[in-house]
Amino acid sequence: MAAVLPALTLTTVLASSTPASAAGPSCGSGYAWRSTHSIYVASKVRGYLKVYYNSSNGYNCALAIRKGSTPLYNIQLKLCVYNTARTKYANCKYDGYSKRNHWYAGPLYVWARHRCLYVRAFINTDGANKGEVTGKKVHCG
Repeated sequence: MAAVLPALTLTTVLASSTPASAAGPSCGSGYAWRSTHSIYVASKVRGYLKVYYNSSNGYNCALAIRKGSTPLYNIQLKLCVYNTARTKYANCKYDGYSKRNHWYAGPLYVWARHRCLYVRAFINTDGANKGEVTGKKVHCG
């Protein structure tokens, strides 16, 4: 008979492999997970872009988190709101563009009730190898 083991969540895995001094961020209470997008560098997943939403206040939250326990050269995050016609975005928030983030970027917050998000996460693992994920018209709600 096979043993039944509890399922590990991504949060559990990240928390267990992260040094205490580099514990990952969270959006806080009231934010529900909406999507996770893998960030690839040289065909390997090196991080994740996560999007959350708080239905009580209309704010969205985004995080870019590296995979594993090795610090990165840099990780960046951009979060914006599309206009009602979904033709252009504005009201952008940035993290990691003016300084080097080695463990994660965010959380970033924007109010976007009944709007779509533009999100971009970028990872540079060692100064030369880079990867990014861009989401256009993400979590329209």
